[in-house]
Amino acid sequence: MSGFLGTGATLRADVNLVVQLLMGLTLLVGMLLARGKRFRAHKLCQSSVMLLNLVMIAAVMSPSFHHQVQPQLPSGLRDSYYLVATLHAGLGTVAQLLGLYIVLVAATSVLPPRLRFKRFKPWMRTELALWWVVVLLGVGTYYVWYVAPSGGVEARRADVAADRSAAPSGRATVIITNFQFEPKQLTVPEGTTVEWLDDTGRHTVEADDGSFKSETLAAGGRFEHKFDRAGVFPYFCAFHGDKGGAEMAGVITVTGPER
Repeated sequence: MSGFLGTGATLRADVNLVVQLLMGLTLLVGMLLARGKRFRAHKLCQSSVMLLNLVMIAAVMSPSFHHQVQPQLPSGLRDSYYLVATLHAGLGTVAQLLGLYIVLVAATSVLPPRLRFKRFKPWMRTELALWWVVVLLGVGTYYVWYVAPSGGVEARRADVAADRSAAPSGRATVIITNFQFEPKQLTVPEGTTVEWLDDTGRHTVEADDGSFKSETLAAGGRFEHKFDRAGVFPYFCAFHGDKGGAEMAGVITVTGPER
C-alpha cells in the first residue's frame, strides 16, 4: 500500500502523481512536434495522453474524490484539504473534456461541421495552459494530503512504543499516520479507554461491528472509546481501509478480569 516517493502516500497516489507529471511533459513534447510540422506524431502524442488520463481518472482520481472529498462538500471547502482537491477535480474535468473535444475535431470526422473549429492553435494552447494548471493543482493536492506538516503528536510515539499494552491509568493510545494505526494490534484490559491521535492526513476510526465510529479526523484530531467488555474489536479507516482487516485497519483485543 505504501508508495515509493518517501512521503507516506499510498502507492496509487505516488503512481498517479508521477503519471500526471509525465503526461504534462508529454503534452509539451507534442507541442514541439507540432511546431516541427510532425503532425502525425503530434496527433498520436496528444491523443494518447487524453486516453491515458481517462484511465487514471476512472481508476484512481474519481474513486478517491467520491470516497474522501465529496461527502464533505460543500462545508468542507473552508478546509484546504478539500478545497484544493475540489479545484483540481473541477478544472481537471474541464481540461479532459476540452482535450477530448480537440482530439475529436483534429483526429476524426465524427463531429458535424457546425461543431468543428478551424483555428487549432488557440484551442490547443488553451488546453495546454489549462492542463498545466490542473497538474500544479494535483501537486498541491498531493502536498496537502501527504506532505503537509503533521498534527504535532509525534512526541507521543515514544510513549506508545515503550508500552504496547494499556497504561496503568486505564488508558491506551494509538497513533494514526498515513496510512496505518500504530500499534496495529493492541491488547488492553476490560474498562480501558483507547484514544486515537491523528498525526497525519484525514482518517476515520470505525469498528467492523459498528460499536464505535469517529467523525473524520484531521491532523491533530483525536477520538476515544471505552471498552467495557472483553472481546476482539477489529476496526478500520473508511477512507483507506475496509472491514475484515483490509489495508488500513487495526484490532483492539480486550481481556476480561483474571480468575
